[in-house]
Amino acid sequence: MGTSQEEPMSKEPEQSNFEIVPPIILNEDADVIAYPSVEALIRDVELVDVLNQEYEFHDSTGRVLEARVDKKKVSLIPSSRVEADSAVLRGYMLQVLTLRGVQVESLSSAPFGDLVRLLLERKEKKK
Repeated sequence: MGTSQEEPMSKEPEQSNFEIVPPIILNEDADVIAYPSVEALIRDVELVDVLNQEYEFHDSTGRVLEARVDKKKVSLIPSSRVEADSAVLRGYMLQVLTLRGVQVESLSSAPFGDLVRLLLERKEKKK
């Protein structure tokens, strides 16, 4: 009997117990951009690219954010996966920082959140 009571719970609208911690990272084919908020990022992405899963999203803790589209509106849902130690993602971030003139040698072991904040600072200075 216990299993029949659990099934309806799985059909409830998807929600997450995790919080999104800005800044937010958008990764599009190794081109990594930081945004100060979810709202700023959503204003900048193209709906068709979200639907085609051309982007990866992370918050400043490395938590994977899953994109959802409902009635042509994009939202980001925090997942349970955290990739702050992802060598690939960190490599993309360091590559972008290098292109923006940052000496990255001392940043190879920097905390993920520090790299995200530095990306955001460099993005804002670029404007």
